[in-house]
Amino acid sequence: MNIGSLEVHCGGMFAEKSTSLIREGKRHLLAGRKVIFVKPAVDDRYSTDEVVTHDGVKHKAIRFRIGEDGGLYAVGNGSEDFKRINNELLNADVICIDEVQFFPEEMLMLINSLIYLGKRIYVAGLDMDRFGKPFGIMPYLMAKAEKVTKHHAVCSFCGSDAWVTVGTEALGNEEQVNVGNEYKPACRTCADKHGGIR
Repeated sequence: MNIGSLEVHCGGMFAEKSTSLIREGKRHLLAGRKVIFVKPAVDDRYSTDEVVTHDGVKHKAIRFRIGEDGGLYAVGNGSEDFKRINNELLNADVICIDEVQFFPEEMLMLINSLIYLGKRIYVAGLDMDRFGKPFGIMPYLMAKAEKVTKHHAVCSFCGSDAWVTVGTEALGNEEQVNVGNEYKPACRTCADKHGGIR
């Protein structure tokens, strides 16, 4: 039985996690493997059908959500897309998942089952929210992965390695999920000064 693997790319915003995810996928494409990119339905900032980095690198992707029944649903389409996505995942050798922190807990079961079907899984996402708290399913994925790479942006305030991404004044709410770009990377010291995170 051929068992797959899980690799995690994590860190704050602007740390080039999605860039690394695209790079991993392209390496496997060059090796002749079937690669699929997926992203959560909630992420429509730059494109509805592509993984897009902050500096404009793009790769075609399927945007989907996990339903209450645990099924996969592409945004804006019906049951045919449920079958199509499942078929694409089953036929892929490598699955690259962007912004994985936005998926519900059901995604953990899906990823685990795909690993035991022999798939190589790469995920990218935020390890902490703007309050400095572990984000969604990412801590579990980090614990279960064969390899974890923590990426660092540059602190917007002092130029050191960023530790977290703090929200700007414009956010104005306490919700953990707040898709957008009203954020600044900050080291631990500057996050304490400007984001009130401890």
